Amino acid sequence: MTATRDKVWDAPVRVLHLCFIVGVTAAWLTRHAPGAWHEWLGYGVLLAVLLRLIWGFTGSRSARFGSFIRGPGATLGYVRSLLDGHAPRYRGHNPLGAWMIVALLSLLLLISLSGWLSTTDRYWGIAWVMNLHLYSSWALLALIPLHVAGALHASWKHGENLVAAMLHGRKRTALGSDEDI
Repeated sequence: MTATRDKVWDAPVRVLHLCFIVGVTAAWLTRHAPGAWHEWLGYGVLLAVLLRLIWGFTGSRSARFGSFIRGPGATLGYVRSLLDGHAPRYRGHNPLGAWMIVALLSLLLLISLSGWLSTTDRYWGIAWVMNLHLYSSWALLALIPLHVAGALHASWKHGENLVAAMLHGRKRTALGSDEDI
């Protein structure tokens, strides 16, 4: 079997991923800081989410949600194969990884919008808006380690560094193999 390196994630996907990492980390660190840093970081994350959503429908083939989000049957089949220790390798995101992206982007959008709402005259100090912002932030912080663990598990299981692949955009492509989907 001959292996080559194939471009999987384009520059916009990788740059926006880094924006999420930096933006969420900085927003978390400034959540109690005086001044407008936290608010502006939230606007930056919101902009990054909106750009990723647009790119998810108009961008390169591998960036489009339709190319990697699978239905319930395929996702449950992947979960079964994962639990059996025989999960197939995917060129891009596996079905669980794809649904994790949907969950993370949804939470980032919810956090950003509820944060913005809390700065408006109409919704400032309203309990449900503040709670939505708080609890969705905690949900995001619970999913991030699962996201990282999934990437590390797939890296270990398939013998490739997905963290590095998210930086340079290339993954090993096995030619002539049925293991790649």
